[in-house]
Amino acid sequence: MKSPKIIAVRIVLVILTALVMIFIYRMSAMDAENSSQLSTSVGYTVGQVVVEGFDELPSEVQGEYVESIEHPLRKLAHFTEFTALGFLLIFDILVFCRLNGAKRFLISLIIGLLYAASDEIHQIVVSGRSCEFKDVMIDTGGVLTGCVIASIIISVIHHIKYRYDHAPDNE
Repeated sequence: MKSPKIIAVRIVLVILTALVMIFIYRMSAMDAENSSQLSTSVGYTVGQVVVEGFDELPSEVQGEYVESIEHPLRKLAHFTEFTALGFLLIFDILVFCRLNGAKRFLISLIIGLLYAASDEIHQIVVSGRSCEFKDVMIDTGGVLTGCVIASIIISVIHHIKYRYDHAPDNE
């Protein structure tokens, strides 16, 4: 029987992973017009934060700035969503399967790749959206990044635990 602590961790991880997947799905389910409006809104917020005196600039200049960052901003959003997914998948597989690092990493990467591909395929049926192979690669790059970050954290924790367990005063 698993301890209540392990069960709680599993439940939290599954909920977080499901929430990230739902968020990704909802963003992809937005039609092109709503997606563009959201990107424009975020672009204006970025401009206000990053560009000193942005609000005092003429509206045409603000619009040009927002338009110039919209595409990279959208790709960064894809990458970031999938980074979170890759990060969580590593921990899901750790607490459910107890696989070694390489297998855990590979399975997480494959699941993330499949979700990225299904996400792009889903966009075929969304008004004004399309399925782009490069977006699958950007999303998979995000999954890879999340997997790397999570694996580094796990490795550091294991290293610290090993050093603590093998310290002279703990033997």
